[in-house]
Amino acid sequence: MNLLTDDVFQVIIPEGTIRLSLPALLAALGDDRVEALTGLQRHQSDIFHIFLCYLAGSVMNQSIESNCEKDVAFWRDGLRKLAGREDDLAWELVVDNPIKPAFMQPPAPSMEVFEKDYKLKAETPDAMDVLQTAKNHDVKMARAASADSEAWALALISLQTASGVLGRGNYGIARMNSGLGSRICVGWQENRRAGSRFQRDIELLLNHRRKLLEPPYSYMDHGLRCLWLEPWDGTTGFSLAALDPFFIEVARRVRLVKRNGSIVAFGATSSSARISARDLKGNVGDPWIPIKEENSSALTLSANGFTPSLLRDLLFQNNYQPAPMQITSSEGGSGWFCTSVLVRGQGTTDGFHEAAIRIPARARPVLFGGGGERNRLAELSQRGLDMAGDIQNKVLRPALYILMEGGPDSVDFNKREVSTWVSSRARLYGAAWKTFYFDWLWTVLDEKEDVAALRPWFEKLKSLSKDTLEKAITCAPSRTGRSYRAIARANSAFFGGLYKNFPDYMEETK
Repeated sequence: MNLLTDDVFQVIIPEGTIRLSLPALLAALGDDRVEALTGLQRHQSDIFHIFLCYLAGSVMNQSIESNCEKDVAFWRDGLRKLAGREDDLAWELVVDNPIKPAFMQPPAPSMEVFEKDYKLKAETPDAMDVLQTAKNHDVKMARAASADSEAWALALISLQTASGVLGRGNYGIARMNSGLGSRICVGWQENRRAGSRFQRDIELLLNHRRKLLEPPYSYMDHGLRCLWLEPWDGTTGFSLAALDPFFIEVARRVRLVKRNGSIVAFGATSSSARISARDLKGNVGDPWIPIKEENSSALTLSANGFTPSLLRDLLFQNNYQPAPMQITSSEGGSGWFCTSVLVRGQGTTDGFHEAAIRIPARARPVLFGGGGERNRLAELSQRGLDMAGDIQNKVLRPALYILMEGGPDSVDFNKREVSTWVSSRARLYGAAWKTFYFDWLWTVLDEKEDVAALRPWFEKLKSLSKDTLEKAITCAPSRTGRSYRAIARANSAFFGGLYKNFPDYMEETK
């Protein structure tokens, strides 16, 4: 199971489905021949992409190369040189001697330390993966009774480069804001092809390197890169000053071991994080991470994920320093603004969230070109969000309260049971309009007048909120003798709220 020589990773190329070694995979991506990586779970996809970019970027930097269209021999020789060893242990999944490195597995300082500290951690790769903290996730843990080397390799990369804190002695990575933060990925894609994305991101990463070697960053040119090569006793950590800007970290002390013919994972806790950068709050120069301007910290998401409001702020760089990978030229055709994150909580995983927003060709020069048109688009985007919120809070929710309370003369907005039911209905409306928001936003570029630009959005919101109310009427608990009054007064409140809060738009619909 040598990743440099064995065909581990299953991919689809124009000729069909095959398996490739790590160098052959890098070569195929550099030539844009990869149609899909079939062994990846979705939450691993962006993590693996970033890992490959840092790895390839390090190889190209040491070789003084700028073009990633290289053959297999280039990548194999470059990875061996990167490890700086006479053997290939750094690229082997299972190494019998635990005081020597293995792929993404730092050596124990001695056999005594290994025997004392390391305990059985997982018998399947998915039980070791970063998703292990999830109790109710789409992907169930420990579902693979037998798994091949690809699954173990991907699980190691996911665990070591995207983990947060998981209980005492299990620290997270430096590229997130605290142990309860999230390893976020934000970027631009000209298309959704893995090779095209790889080529673009490698070029940007190499250009970004120059900034990382200047203040305020403290990286060392040709510092430590593959941290799984360094022995780890669980008590020592590296400062950024000892690291290369393209460092690939390992968050946990873990070793794969052959037992009874199968691979299992042993792990040990540590008394400190492997990288001592807590004060930086994840702001370590990673080009896929937006930085919150308020406290100069890496973006951390809540369980709500990528809301339209957050996506809008990221696109228009409102309160956030953009991730360098999301910046693109104002010239060219359509493309995709893509985000993903596995949200972490207190000992929980609060879901995997992703978004892919298609930016049409006509919007690209406005969005990335600056100027008055961009400012107007940003303003209308906020007005569209405000309109959606006002219809929910000033129109729909009051109507739902009236419906639920049977059409009273005076509405009580403080009843807990009623509020819970109303909120559940309102969330359905919220989920509905989110899917149309950006499609509407790009249409405003064709309208010169703001009211005309916003009117289609108002009509869509009115339709969605009215549909929500009508569905609520069919399932709301009703009081005998008051059902008709409740429905009538709810509808009256709904349309009354529209006329009161949006008179200009309602006048046009008469």
